[in-house]
Amino acid sequence: MLTDKGRSELYRYKALWIGVILLAVLTGCWDEKEIGEIAYVTAIGIDYKDENYILYVQLLDFSNVAKQEGQKNSESAPLFVGKSSGKTFHEAVNNLYKTSQQPLNWGQIGSIIYSEAVLEKGIETIQQSIQRNPEFRFTPWMFGAKGSIEELFAVSGFFHLPPVYTIMYQPEDTYKVYSYIKPLRMYNFFSIYNAPGATAVLPSITVDKNAWRKFGTDEQPKKTLRINGGFQITEGKYQDWMSYEDLTGVRWVESKTNITPVKIIDNEKEIGIVEITSPSARIKLIGNEGEAKFEIKIKAKGIVADLREELNQSKIESLVKKQIKEEIRTTYQKGLEKNIDIYNLKNKLFRNGVNSEKLKKVQLSEDSLNKITVDFHLESSGILD
Repeated sequence: MLTDKGRSELYRYKALWIGVILLAVLTGCWDEKEIGEIAYVTAIGIDYKDENYILYVQLLDFSNVAKQEGQKNSESAPLFVGKSSGKTFHEAVNNLYKTSQQPLNWGQIGSIIYSEAVLEKGIETIQQSIQRNPEFRFTPWMFGAKGSIEELFAVSGFFHLPPVYTIMYQPEDTYKVYSYIKPLRMYNFFSIYNAPGATAVLPSITVDKNAWRKFGTDEQPKKTLRINGGFQITEGKYQDWMSYEDLTGVRWVESKTNITPVKIIDNEKEIGIVEITSPSARIKLIGNEGEAKFEIKIKAKGIVADLREELNQSKIESLVKKQIKEEIRTTYQKGLEKNIDIYNLKNKLFRNGVNSEKLKKVQLSEDSLNKITVDFHLESSGILD
């Protein structure tokens, strides 16, 4: 049994140990940085010019973003774009530190943009350098750009909101209601990037200066971001760029297509719009690698969104089927003109047992896409009912 003196000594030791533990905890916290003391890189862009890699980084103040989520702001969120260069991507990153006024955090990157020049040069070494950075995640959205990356990074959202409220950071939100060219995350992109016979469509992003205007005390055009096409990369090598219009057929074979419009065209005249929801596609191999032919089967349903002339359901369905077939065929032919296997037909051969060496000898032609069948059902004639 403890005496009064013993209890006193025990309490003293307990107090001492509590003090030591608190001191250790507090000491660990003293090195922690506040959110405003760290420069968070939210997007990076890479260009290549005069044998140098040019790195652009976009910085956002996350404490300011948090405030703007809760209330409207009359001023645009502060935005900074840094620039550096080097003989390698890693050297460009190191050179950026020379002018950075705060520690750079690379763990919050939401978007990566490659210029056409750097795609032509090749992005393998850049990817390797990125993978070696332990802060980096594999979830950023990936884009290509023909124009100025610096100009892209200067575009903010509506209502003074920061760039995180644009399609550079949230492309899926728009894609769900208007599916055309599928946005790609880094891990999706690189799963296709080097696959035998596979072609990755890297969305092409640009600045639109005409679609929107800001009204009020300082009326002026509002710059916004737009997807205007795609860069085609086959087995790790850049092939060519295809425009938005040339890629209309890709949406019909893309499994993630949610809602997409198709024109009702009769006698070369556009007379309406049908909204297609969740089409499904199947690419079937007919023959072998010696004379490979393919059939694309599309199954879709939709509703009339707009109609300027009176047509019955059967006629609308017939015109929609024809339009979808034409879009698939036209995109395929546009791809062939640039030596691009836009529907990954060679990858289909690889998955059916054709090895990589034989795959290289396969030459696709217009006849390789042997047949396109479309099963379309108009669920509701909408304004006709």
